[in-house]
Amino acid sequence: MATGQETKFYHIQSTLLLLFALYTAYRISRWLYKAYRIRSRYHDIPSLPRHPIWGNLVNAGQRLNPSLKRHPDYGFEEIWRELGEPGCFLVDLAPIEDRGFLIIAEPQYVEALVNPTDEFKYSLPKSNNYKPLRSLLGAESIITRDGAAWRATRKRFSPGFQPKYIHSLTDSIVSRVEVFVDRLQSLAKSGAVFRMRDYSQDLTTDIITQLAIAKDFKAQSTPEGYGEKSRFGLLMASRRLSEMVYAVGQGIGLHMLDPIRPLKSLFYESIFNYKLTAIVKERISSTDTNSGSKSIIQLAASGLPPDKALIRNCVDQIKSFLFAGQDTTATLIQWFCYELSKADHDSRHAAILARLRQEHDAVFGPDPFSGPKLLSSSATAETESILTSRLPYTTALIKETLRLHPPAATVRAVPWDATSLSLPLPSHSISIAGLQIYPPIHLIHRNHHVWGPDAHLFNPDRWFDEAYVASLPPGAYRPFERGPRNCIGQELAMLEGMVVLVSVARAFVFEKVGLTGRDVGGRGEKEKEVWSDHAVTSVPVDGMVMRVSMSEKATSMH
Repeated sequence: MATGQETKFYHIQSTLLLLFALYTAYRISRWLYKAYRIRSRYHDIPSLPRHPIWGNLVNAGQRLNPSLKRHPDYGFEEIWRELGEPGCFLVDLAPIEDRGFLIIAEPQYVEALVNPTDEFKYSLPKSNNYKPLRSLLGAESIITRDGAAWRATRKRFSPGFQPKYIHSLTDSIVSRVEVFVDRLQSLAKSGAVFRMRDYSQDLTTDIITQLAIAKDFKAQSTPEGYGEKSRFGLLMASRRLSEMVYAVGQGIGLHMLDPIRPLKSLFYESIFNYKLTAIVKERISSTDTNSGSKSIIQLAASGLPPDKALIRNCVDQIKSFLFAGQDTTATLIQWFCYELSKADHDSRHAAILARLRQEHDAVFGPDPFSGPKLLSSSATAETESILTSRLPYTTALIKETLRLHPPAATVRAVPWDATSLSLPLPSHSISIAGLQIYPPIHLIHRNHHVWGPDAHLFNPDRWFDEAYVASLPPGAYRPFERGPRNCIGQELAMLEGMVVLVSVARAFVFEKVGLTGRDVGGRGEKEKEVWSDHAVTSVPVDGMVMRVSMSEKATSMH
């Protein structure tokens, strides 16, 4: 009897071992096939030496290593320089990646690939690298959808992002910025060191939630751990999901074996979906017919039956707007405050700040706090005129901030069976079917072949040189990307940036604490300057640690 049981156990064990061996052989064969499929192609595209098995996993991986705590674009820039600064180059990370990456450093190549073609009516589809964002953005997000489904969603939500409608919301934006200014005044009085990231994210959260779903979560006045910032709060869920998505994008490492992370992600995703679904249901069922008071979600759902499919789609778009609206615009605010902080120790930046303040004095009067007051008291048409045509230097400063510190980029994928797309190399064209297309905006915006020898300098005045701007190739400036899939919220981001800048530039003096790039001890040595890290989007590595004080003018007049 025992012998029979042992024999049965032996057969089961042997079968399991055989199945495991077959599965392992299948995975290895797939691994080898993916590597071969990439290794056998694209030899005419510039690249670092490719190992027969590892491709560029070692030589490129040294520059893209997550332990460096920097955005991958810095690594791509180093590779670009090592290769002699070509217009584009290949990074082969197979078999870890199913496809090779075509890294593009010059705008003419990007323009040819992100715009519609006969084969790709709505431009190239997004890469599978966006899949980890599903818990944060939803399965039907406008950021990740493709084809006709993307087009239908974009068309439905476009009315809420039209310039005329966005500028009609200036009053609402100004009221939130006034709270931001009050918080900065409190920090100035206390002299406390703070992370600008926390304050700018609270501000942009209050703006986008009010505009998108007509909900005031009072992020700026709610302490951490309370209300929607508590463990079961919607804002906490959104931010925790963002942090966990970041973790899965950090290359190969022990973090990939974390069994708790998926459970935590599911926990926060459930909270996010439950709370947001209830709000969306309430908003799209509202009987308010005043179009001037409608939120973006109400405009998008107007005239449509509030069924499950519409609610699910709207929830995913609001998740996307909350992420993009609070994260990328908050990063813009952090970086222009940093550039303003350099006026204290750099004569060129001091001249930039002086010119900015002169423009604000001319438009708003001498009171350094008068900007928000005038914007909120003026009629919509007057406010729009001020922000779009009477503040050219303010606009130039924001554009220059976005040029040097772009918050996001796009990754596209060329299908393996694509027939119409090729790369026009100097000698001939080659097919790029099967490649992922990544234009690192950081590199394109700092490419001295495109922007000239001062490409690395912060210089808002470049935007007033008409001959210089006219000489830039199409698509040289692309912080919101271009083509049909450009950022739907770019008008809102610019408006927020303008209102914040006119509210703080004359009233406050910003001081960077640590990572300043300043001379140390007069010995000619410089402290390392703050850089960008990768956290779904590009963000300042330290959260932009600062100290703020009142300007002399603000102190004397108030």
